Amino acid sequence: MYFLRTSKHIDPSKLGEFDGALRTALSSICNVQEPSGIAAHDGKRPDGCTLIPWRAGRCLAWDVTVPGTFAERYVQLTSKESGLAGTRASDEKIKKYDGALPSMEFLPICIEVLGPMDRNTSGFFNRICKNISIRSGDSREYFSAMNNIWCILQRFLRVCVLENVELNADGVE
Repeated sequence: MYFLRTSKHIDPSKLGEFDGALRTALSSICNVQEPSGIAAHDGKRPDGCTLIPWRAGRCLAWDVTVPGTFAERYVQLTSKESGLAGTRASDEKIKKYDGALPSMEFLPICIEVLGPMDRNTSGFFNRICKNISIRSGDSREYFSAMNNIWCILQRFLRVCVLENVELNADGVE
C-alpha cells in the first residue's frame, strides 16, 4: 500500500499556473500584485496581495497550499473526515503568517489534492464570484466565474494526482 506524496513533490510551475488563474479572477474586481517587502518570520512571502483594501481598510494577502490528501502526515486525519488536511494546512499557514502582515488580512488558500478545501477557501471563492457578478450587473456571471474556477482547479488537481501516482509507481519495487 502506498500514499500519495505531499505537494512538495509536485512541479512548482503547476502551482504557479493555479495561482495565476487566481490572480486573473481577482484582477477582475481589484488590482493585484506580487508582494514585495512583506514576509513571514522565516523570510518566505505570500503568493500575492491586493493593491486596494479588501475588507476593513486592509489589503488581502494569500498563500496557496495543496496538501496531499493521503500523505503520511495527513492520512490519520483524512481517514476520519474529508477535508481535514486542508484545514490543518490552513491552520499552519495562519500560524506562520500571524503577526508578520499587520497591515494586511491574510488568507490561506488550501485545497487538497483530491479536491476538498478548507472553509475559508470555499468562502473566498464564493465572495470573488459574487463580487464579479455585482460588478458586471449580470447574475449569471456568478455561475460563469465559479465554473471557470472549478474547471481550472480540476485541471490542476488532475496534474497533482497524476504526478503523485507516477512518483509512487517509480518508488514501488
